[in-house]
Amino acid sequence: MLLALPGVAVFTWYLILVTRRNERKQGGVEIVASGVLALSAPAAYWVGAGKPDPTGLVLFFLVWLQSAASIVYAYVRLEQRHLKEIPEVADRFKLGKRASLYSSFNLFSVLFFSIIGMLPTLLPIPYLIQWIEVIWGIYHPAVQAKPAQIGLRQLVISTIFTISFIITWNI
Repeated sequence: MLLALPGVAVFTWYLILVTRRNERKQGGVEIVASGVLALSAPAAYWVGAGKPDPTGLVLFFLVWLQSAASIVYAYVRLEQRHLKEIPEVADRFKLGKRASLYSSFNLFSVLFFSIIGMLPTLLPIPYLIQWIEVIWGIYHPAVQAKPAQIGLRQLVISTIFTISFIITWNI
């Protein structure tokens, strides 16, 4: 029940934004909301364990980090759609800087905690997959792409991330 409290607060915030017609293109709201959704990770873990366990909170942060990076990257890809032509490499990186920072932070944080033994040894693999996708997307902008194409690619990458996370978590 404690995990439901942040959900109620964020849902209320969202409803206020909707009544003011300010809910669209609010990346910050989406990142916070993904954090609330990520609370399902500790909830499920705690139900399975039969009691609260710190591992559930670790899962919460890992899931939220990935979601936040995916949201920021999706915004970059959608912004790239409006480019008239493929920009110079430096300009591509400038446009994707925030997404690359998010995914790099995630990868190196998970790598660090894996090296010191606080996370499974192979857990950086899913974060490496996400990082590679972000770097690829920065260098191959989605100029004139349809939103559905971008969304489908995001779905495939997120599915690969999730499957590889489950596998590497359990090894």
